[in-house]
Amino acid sequence: MNILYVSQYFPPEVCAPAIRVNEFTQAWARCGHKVRVLTGFPNHPEGHVHPDYRRKWRQGFAREDHAGVEVLRTWLLPAANRGVWGRAANYSSFALSAILTGPFIAQRRGVVIGTSPQLLVAAAGYVVARSRALPFVFEVRDLWPQSIAAVGAAGPQSGFYRSLEHLANFLYRHADRIVLDGDAKRRQIIAMGVSPHKTAVIRNGASEDFCFGPESAPAHAARERVRHELGLDRKFIAMYVGTLGMAHGLETVLQAAERLKARSDIAFVIIGEGAEREHLLKKKQELQLSNVLFLGKQPRKAIPAYLAAADICLAPLRKREMLAMAAGRPVILGVEGEAKEILMDAHAGIPVPPENPKALADAVLLLREKRDLRHQMGLRGRYAVLHKYSRPQQAAAYIDLLDQLVPVPPGRLRRAFHWGLKIKSGNIPSVMTPKSS
Repeated sequence: MNILYVSQYFPPEVCAPAIRVNEFTQAWARCGHKVRVLTGFPNHPEGHVHPDYRRKWRQGFAREDHAGVEVLRTWLLPAANRGVWGRAANYSSFALSAILTGPFIAQRRGVVIGTSPQLLVAAAGYVVARSRALPFVFEVRDLWPQSIAAVGAAGPQSGFYRSLEHLANFLYRHADRIVLDGDAKRRQIIAMGVSPHKTAVIRNGASEDFCFGPESAPAHAARERVRHELGLDRKFIAMYVGTLGMAHGLETVLQAAERLKARSDIAFVIIGEGAEREHLLKKKQELQLSNVLFLGKQPRKAIPAYLAAADICLAPLRKREMLAMAAGRPVILGVEGEAKEILMDAHAGIPVPPENPKALADAVLLLREKRDLRHQMGLRGRYAVLHKYSRPQQAAAYIDLLDQLVPVPPGRLRRAFHWGLKIKSGNIPSVMTPKSS
């Protein structure tokens, strides 16, 4: 099968969309599918083109092999992940560039996937697919425009919001399939009038091979090394790893840290980069928080060691629970809805009300005192990821969905993808994948 995945983000960028697209496409390529990724030049979130790509960016286009996946990079206007106009220029420049180059990249007897964030990427994927008379899969990882209203970037009555709403509704109507990362989002778009037969749930998942086994020798060695390097050998570490953005609720973490300033045995470690970094650093200074350590953006290969060094992980607003669960660390989750249901079903952490620093601080104190509870929650979370939410399992379910859209050439048998994937557990969990309508 020929697959073109249109995504603005891809490694060496280390945001969640880049990592997810990378791991899905590599799994498909290992099983013999012809996979191409149409992406931009890496500049997220700082807004500066990665040094290794600056010359290619000036040329406007680049082609590379990424572990068997053909990656095609097209021009965009770099912009930091902050400010409305800069991001708008960044988003629209990539979408326009992808529309111009995509029809020359998409191959016959294939399928085009357009992923959000952001919504214009999906629109570009739709145009490319239709220009080549190919099936189009709209991958919805954030509901637009609802997600921008949730962070206060635009109100439902604004022209900007309504424009995005019209575009999203157009894509819902005209996509051949719509992939969502949770049942709650699926129910929401069905309530908006989208046909259930067009929708499927493929979760983001987590790569179990990315995290150390919590009781393994490498995990213990990494834990001792990192804690010593940070000067936190005897501290109880509550860690956040992810984007420092408007929608991530990190000011709540700082307010919880303020409540626990008197506890010299507890430290908060925040890893990541994003639009709110400077604001959060100023807030830390205003509150005089010596118990909070910002480490900035770290290479992806260093993250497993940091997770091993943590005692608990924080997901204060947006979903980051899967990575912590895979690392065998209990999660304090400040998210309502499906993320909370997943956490509670796995018994892998403590849910707290969103943006409630007192509840967050109380949960940290509880897990600080209950070592056996931490241990059990960590083991349960890792078990849930390995048996229900691993990324290889989700990649297998995804390819089943794509199989429904691409006709088999006469006289040729389709590969048995599940056998090629070699999932360690030996079985595939049930994932909501509809029959063709």
